[in-house]
Amino acid sequence: MDFTSANGGVAVKGKTGGMTRDSLLAGWRKQWNRSLLRFLSRRARGVDIQDLAQETYLRLLRARDLSDVRNPQAYILRVASHVASEWRNHQLALEPLPEEDLLTDDRRPELELEATLSQERLDAILSGMSPTMRAVLLLRLRDEHAVKEIAQELTMTVRQVRRYLARGYERLRGALED
Repeated sequence: MDFTSANGGVAVKGKTGGMTRDSLLAGWRKQWNRSLLRFLSRRARGVDIQDLAQETYLRLLRARDLSDVRNPQAYILRVASHVASEWRNHQLALEPLPEEDLLTDDRRPELELEATLSQERLDAILSGMSPTMRAVLLLRLRDEHAVKEIAQELTMTVRQVRRYLARGYERLRGALED
């Protein structure tokens, strides 16, 4: 993949030591592409993962400032997670509804409203948590990562991940019981 034509070699300041954005991303790709492809293959079955990887790199190219990225691998995988989620949502939108769903109108609006309110409440609870705790919980609950995978992706120890999960679950239970 050629990054040189994307932004004209804009220099990225900070921890990158004045490297151009292109050379920084090329280095990241060289170092973590295998990990990215493995990650995407677990998230998106039945699709060309090279396409999703390319979309991930394009989004990284569009990022304004990469100098604040402390953990490039976690950042790349987070962007890839969004790409895979959007692909999945797009695929679901393309699937035709079963004919019986089109013919019956026995949906219960009160249940849909309750589910929407529950999601909004859950989002509010998560937004009140630290970014690290929120990331650990989302990787575990939404993305179904194993504790060891979370530790690797966020460059933490397994013990730290378990501690964040225990505290996060406790906060979720407490907030949902109220």
